Amino acid sequence: MFLLPKQQLDRCNRVMQQRVKPYIHSVVSHCNLRSYDIPGEPIPADSFIKQVKSGLIDFTPFNVPGVWGTTWGTTWFEISGSIDLSKVKGRKVELNVDLGWLSSRGPGFQSEGLVYRADGTAIKTANPRNSWIPLIDSDGTSNIDLDNDGNFILYMEAASNPYVEGPTPFSPTDLGECATGNTECQYMLKYVDVTVFNRNIFDYYMDLETVSSLMRELNDDNPRYWKLAKALQRSLNAYDEHDSSTIQNARNMLSNVLSQPAAASSLRHIAVGHAHIDSAWLWPVRETHRKVARTVSNVLALMDEDPDFTYAMSSAQQYEWLENEHPDLFERMKNRIKEGRFIPVGGMWVESDGMMPCGESLIRQMTFGKRYFKEHLGVEPHGIWLPDSFGYTGAWPQLARRAGFDWFLTQKISWNDTTKFPHHSFLWEGVDGSRILTHFPPSDTYCSPVSMHELIYSQRNFLDKDLSDHAILLYGFGDGGGGPTREMTARIRRDRNLEGAPRVDFGTPDELFEKIREDIVDDSNGDTPVFKGELYLELHRKTLTSQQDMKRYCRMEESLLRVAEYLVVLARVYAPEYRFNNDELTRIWKTLLLNQFHDILPGSAIAWVCRQAREEYQRDIARLHELIDGLVNAIHDVNPAIKLLRNAKILTYDSSRKGSWSLSSAESHEQLKAKETEIHQGDDGIVELVNNRLHITVQPDGTITSIKDIALNRELIPNGSRMGRYELLKDQPFHWDAWDIQRDAFLTSSPIDDSSIESVSHLETGGAIVQTVARHGSVVIHTVITLQPDSKNVDFKANVEWCTSEQFLKVDVPLSVCSMKAQYECQYGLVERPIAKNTRSDDAKFESCTHRFVRVSDSSYSLAVVNASTYGSDVSPICKDDMLSSNGTMVRLSLLSSPLYPDPHTDQGSHEFAWSVVADADIDSVLEQSSRLNSPVIHELPDISSIISLLNVSGSIVIDWIKLADDCSGDIIVRLYEASGGYAYGDISLSKDISNCQLQEVDLMEEPKMHGMNHGLYFENNSWHVSLKPFQLCTIRIHRD
Repeated sequence: MFLLPKQQLDRCNRVMQQRVKPYIHSVVSHCNLRSYDIPGEPIPADSFIKQVKSGLIDFTPFNVPGVWGTTWGTTWFEISGSIDLSKVKGRKVELNVDLGWLSSRGPGFQSEGLVYRADGTAIKTANPRNSWIPLIDSDGTSNIDLDNDGNFILYMEAASNPYVEGPTPFSPTDLGECATGNTECQYMLKYVDVTVFNRNIFDYYMDLETVSSLMRELNDDNPRYWKLAKALQRSLNAYDEHDSSTIQNARNMLSNVLSQPAAASSLRHIAVGHAHIDSAWLWPVRETHRKVARTVSNVLALMDEDPDFTYAMSSAQQYEWLENEHPDLFERMKNRIKEGRFIPVGGMWVESDGMMPCGESLIRQMTFGKRYFKEHLGVEPHGIWLPDSFGYTGAWPQLARRAGFDWFLTQKISWNDTTKFPHHSFLWEGVDGSRILTHFPPSDTYCSPVSMHELIYSQRNFLDKDLSDHAILLYGFGDGGGGPTREMTARIRRDRNLEGAPRVDFGTPDELFEKIREDIVDDSNGDTPVFKGELYLELHRKTLTSQQDMKRYCRMEESLLRVAEYLVVLARVYAPEYRFNNDELTRIWKTLLLNQFHDILPGSAIAWVCRQAREEYQRDIARLHELIDGLVNAIHDVNPAIKLLRNAKILTYDSSRKGSWSLSSAESHEQLKAKETEIHQGDDGIVELVNNRLHITVQPDGTITSIKDIALNRELIPNGSRMGRYELLKDQPFHWDAWDIQRDAFLTSSPIDDSSIESVSHLETGGAIVQTVARHGSVVIHTVITLQPDSKNVDFKANVEWCTSEQFLKVDVPLSVCSMKAQYECQYGLVERPIAKNTRSDDAKFESCTHRFVRVSDSSYSLAVVNASTYGSDVSPICKDDMLSSNGTMVRLSLLSSPLYPDPHTDQGSHEFAWSVVADADIDSVLEQSSRLNSPVIHELPDISSIISLLNVSGSIVIDWIKLADDCSGDIIVRLYEASGGYAYGDISLSKDISNCQLQEVDLMEEPKMHGMNHGLYFENNSWHVSLKPFQLCTIRIHRD
């Protein structure tokens, strides 16, 4: 007879679903349930079980099937069951649960429940597609307490989490607000049954899946395709679901085709289980605590069953939650860590945003993370693990290497919407020249189901096949947790060495990176692929702007932490008997690091998450001011002769005193000595502000049409352009509302023309201000334009009343400088991005991350835009009306957005912004204004010279951070870097109180290790010096023995 392969595939599909899968579990008995509802915030599991034991919980009978749950609520089920042990001898007995799974959603995005023994220890979680709970192993080992009659009682903590979405994808919903106590998202619990797991039927199901899925990936001109089809036909003919004795023969019919080896040249995947549990996203942080426990319980149960299975988990914060809240799971996990099967990776506190946090925050992510892993888990991770962050700063290679990491893993760049990244395995070179071994999973996912389609796609997609035949496969249900399943590990076992498919086997990330290093570095004959610069994600560009308050608070808190930690150092030096309790700073740091998670700081989480983060920022900012005041008082109490400067700032860079921190306050402001800024008002409503450096013309509508550099007689605004004009863009992306601003929006911009000058006046400092207002519907923007005496900065402050939806607010800053590229500040350096969009890659960078400034230069002049809280911006050439030539560069700062998903009320309310335009913007003046604009005003600061300074400085060296060493030794840590992209030198000068201390260069973990990186500190002619290459970071330890 003729063989019809496609018919066999259709036949196989029906047999698998109708005649095999239903028999994998055989029901032994049904369980009886009672329930207890908690509609609000959950009770910790250990507390709840204690209350149960004390008779304080009044369970009510629950009929199965039955409706349960309230939005974001918890229902505890008491599960009573019985097992006839004589009937299940030698069989694996499992509890099978269906809480009412939504077939359209996977694990982590709907209900889930963690099952506990009566003593409160966790067993495993019931998730969609992973709903079994181990009761008795096939060797008779019981995982639960049974009485003599086989009776048992278990408890299940079931979370009725909604899927946060309206009736259509990305449509508005208030489900992300809070626990309502209402029944918007009830579930129908279908069954809780004691079952026998029939391993032989499960194995046959997986054999059929392997053969049929491989056939679907092969062409019908391939002999392998026909061999598989014939084997499939014979197997299906042999199987009878009514006769269990036929299973082995049916499997035998497939054994030959399943034992044929893969091609020697096929790609070799190292499979690592993974879950990528977002620390918050479409669920609140408190729910992530429970998701971690649920996922780890699943992983440990699978490890008990499968001795080859390995699993990687990042984020020290999540381990700490587990340690504090589920010590039983934590101890079981630690045993698997010792075996090398449960693998802590990443060495960071959380998987943070990779672009917006300041350099010190990224360092603390690593120091807090690595230290926790070493002290609590006994491991030191070797690589950075950031599969899902929205872009990666060009500072990462240097930071990772200086923290002792050897490799870097991500896959997010595969999400690019315009261009395809050229490599999967390569050396990533940062802005400073440091390189780190980097790998992207060619499957383009961090939560693979290990499907045959994905394996073959991974091999086809892999871009470095000429040098390497190794890649990683990260598999398991992710984002909302869940992790790998027994089906996934069964696929790996069958696909290990299978003709027609790439190879795949269990392993660890370190094993993978060792093989990659051999392939593309050691054995490459100098042909190692290298990529230099930032890893820009051509997607999710709006995350630089969404939830603007969190961006502003984040930068404010980072700046306050710098002040607080420096004052702790001063207190140790000038008030040595005073002992500051560092525990609160540690708590504040940990909270900040959590809120820099890559769905919190970017503003892509539900309203609940963002509201909680804002409240924590406000709380900790207020507390930092209190701690700073207390430190200042402690110093002054011991040293009453030290003058206190009121309303002062610490400037980390002062162009007049390069290489030293300085104080700036209203009491000592040098501008008081300068000539007052002139104000000229004409009858036509035009206002002119003039100091000895700049001449500004403000039109009656409040926009600036001219800024003239008086000394050079140079116009700084292109003819016909208006600085300070606001624009609204139509913001309706086709998906990912809070994440994406799309090109289409840039074609819809319209200026806010209803604007005018409200008042003009002088300040006490002698500066002049122009107050303006602009209106568009319910959007009202009050702006203050300031020109201080003897200043080359034009300062702007804006208060925006934002009450609109699906709009995007930008402000225009036109500059009369033509250039191909603009310089943007990033962590410890600068990154250049194109102004002219000559290629698709250039065009894809239409919205970019700006730290404190963007700078545009030609051969003779530079202008810069410095900001205090924004991160998104775009730059483009300004063309003359005839479009035949360009005459400048338009910089537009992104201020606010108003997406409707996942938070339908994003950014509604009042917001404050500040930015400055710096004329004749050499890098020193830009760094100084960046520091001045971003440094917080402190009620009182002691007038003490910096404890460390640099003398005879050539180049641009920034002392970025001064703190006590983490080991509580009293040593001082100083972090400095070269900021302009050139070579720099300076002689170190210590204050007299620490002048006899010894200095040592250390890594970011504050240990005397350099990890093959460039040294910056050296001792010569009986003194200490720093010599830095472009953008080089240097950490110095001042020993105070």
